[in-house]
Amino acid sequence: MRGGRGGRALWLLVAMSTVSSGIALGQEAAPRPTSEGTTHYSYTFEHPQLDPTRFELRFDETGRGTFSFWRKESEEPVVLPLQLLARTVERVRAYLEAVRFLESDEEYQSERPMPSLGTVTLGVRRGDRQRCVRFTFTRNEKMRELAHLLRGIAMQEYRVFLITLARQHGPLDLDRQLRGLEAELKNGWLGEPEKLLPMLRELEQDEDVLLMVRHRAEKLARWIERERQRSGGGGSRKSGGA
Repeated sequence: MRGGRGGRALWLLVAMSTVSSGIALGQEAAPRPTSEGTTHYSYTFEHPQLDPTRFELRFDETGRGTFSFWRKESEEPVVLPLQLLARTVERVRAYLEAVRFLESDEEYQSERPMPSLGTVTLGVRRGDRQRCVRFTFTRNEKMRELAHLLRGIAMQEYRVFLITLARQHGPLDLDRQLRGLEAELKNGWLGEPEKLLPMLRELEQDEDVLLMVRHRAEKLARWIERERQRSGGGGSRKSGGA
């Protein structure tokens, strides 16, 4: 039991040293002055059987915000800065406008709850208007696609965190993390694949990492660029459930 606590403490210490932005564990980003019409978005995915057990995104209409996650062995979240692409924010806005989210009273939860899929909580605030919904599975196509996109963003931010952690503190784990990234990319599970390119190109040129890591980084970068050209946008992403 003592060793388990020590392992958890060490992981938290390493995670804290990795966060160089000044946003530390358990701390929210300082609030920014906003106008009355500024729109704020929040997304949470929770599943007690998974680790992390919870992902959370908070961002405004500029795409700036925070990404947080909670691991099973820690009561405190890791909170990291988030900057979404402009076209990603536009996609989120378009999905919400399509379902008239702030005006609608639709609950989105299907008639049959599916807790094994995890729970999604989605919120929007614009001025004095706000709304929050919670569901495990929805039959509303637009809402299902939005939940899929947001979960993909959270998964990508978490994978980037693990790669950064491995690069700084466990370089022998880098290839395993890139193999995980490769599987997520090719299954269309990530929300903004093109944002990975600078990191992958940097790994490709880094002579301090293993050669197989450099080759895998190059392979993944080429795959993302090829998919981006094929789709005419930010790479491919398969639609799926919440």
